Amino acid sequence: MKPLLKLFASLEVTLGCLVLAMVLILFGTLDQTHLGIHGATEKYFYTVFVFQYIESIGINVPYMPGGYLIGFVLLVNLVAAMIYRFRMNTKKLGIWMIHIGFIILLLGEFVSSVFQEEASMTIDEGGTSDFTESFRYAELAVIDTTSPETDRVYAIPEAMLERDQQVEIEELPFYISIDEFMPNSVLQRRSDTAPNSARVVNRGIGLEAYAIQVPETGKMDDRNKPAIIVTLFAKKPSPSGSEILGTWLAREFMPPQSFSYQGRDYTLEVRRQREVIDYYITLKDFSHDRYLGTNIPKNFSSDITVNDKRTGVEQDFLIYMNNPLRYDDLTFYQQGFMNDDKTTILQVVRNPGRSLPYISCSIMTLGLVVQFGLSLNRFSGKRKKANA
Repeated sequence: MKPLLKLFASLEVTLGCLVLAMVLILFGTLDQTHLGIHGATEKYFYTVFVFQYIESIGINVPYMPGGYLIGFVLLVNLVAAMIYRFRMNTKKLGIWMIHIGFIILLLGEFVSSVFQEEASMTIDEGGTSDFTESFRYAELAVIDTTSPETDRVYAIPEAMLERDQQVEIEELPFYISIDEFMPNSVLQRRSDTAPNSARVVNRGIGLEAYAIQVPETGKMDDRNKPAIIVTLFAKKPSPSGSEILGTWLAREFMPPQSFSYQGRDYTLEVRRQREVIDYYITLKDFSHDRYLGTNIPKNFSSDITVNDKRTGVEQDFLIYMNNPLRYDDLTFYQQGFMNDDKTTILQVVRNPGRSLPYISCSIMTLGLVVQFGLSLNRFSGKRKKANA
């Protein structure tokens, strides 16, 4: 094992990883103009290999290591160097702390890349919300609107929509068949030249328009517009066979598709994936300050009240730039506003590894102080002996 340990602990591996990391950052930064921040991050940094699609052969070919692979090799290099080169004694205590801190930093980035979730919450002044909406994922919502007071919502997440399967919900009197899911789409007017998938749709707005799948976008100022084609089947078959209620096209930013069955009213819609949280957030006031004589934002803030469903306790908070609210396992940032400064947009982040960078930086800082202190102490002792 010693030759192998020596290989992984070598300085050449360290320098190779750092050079590849700089090249990866360069490529990712240049490609960000086409893919956007999220697209470039997924393609270059949150992957083992960076792939390029070659149209002539129709496959993705890896052409350079991704962020996960470089980070893993660098992590192995650090651990191997600590085992092979360093001995556990007080003289190297600071070096050990610096390396341990850097290892925690790498692990923290990995945890954040895998488990971090980002969403948004939009609240009007005087309004209340208890759910967040995902930035990246969509859901198909089947809503029972029969009651004039409350709606009953059945949501199917995007992970199930991508499988092209038949979904059964016990409370609904019909099956939901996922015929086609498009992560990003554009609408076209329906005509005689429409594709076969468009001609299958025989209900709702799909009679006038059809959707075409387009490449997904990761740009900050653009967003994907997912679309789905679904067919509904009655659960109780008629004597002539299974009754088909119809086939619909649903797409984000389109009006809900309405229909009735067995005396109840329903709507179909594609929307951002929602998550209900354990407290209500009420926007009491939104402030948008500008620099005098200009429209340049100086500061914008949200004065909110948090009412915990579990305890009934109400607390007031002020969220503004660089001053987020951390409540339970979520962090609320002031992201933007709309509707003539009457609506706030909060960015909501769940990151289990959010404390790891602070811990790692503290350990590395303390390690530098300890190491320089030990070196200074040894240097002072040698000077005293020399003077004596």
